[in-house]
Amino acid sequence: MDTTFDFEEWLDAADPCDSANVAGLVEAVEGECEFSGFKAERAANGMLIVSADSTDLKLILSTKKAEEGFIGYIHVRNVEPGMSAEIQAAVDHLNERD
Repeated sequence: MDTTFDFEEWLDAADPCDSANVAGLVEAVEGECEFSGFKAERAANGMLIVSADSTDLKLILSTKKAEEGFIGYIHVRNVEPGMSAEIQAAVDHLNERD
């Protein structure tokens, strides 16, 4: 199993290519669940392991601060300022329909 602690490396490999997938990734991490091709599960040692269907690379989030930092990095990289990932996905969906 290839692993990384690097947010950018993992996001480049996992490539949540649209706002719906970004929202799914946020949901998976915050809910420690499987959602929209992403999975976040708590290891026995307490670390959160994040995976994606699109890559074999696993992201290791070793602390709660790392988990919060990752969610923040996702927002900086993929979400308009002042919006949640879910709102961004909904806005983009409505704009695509027009």
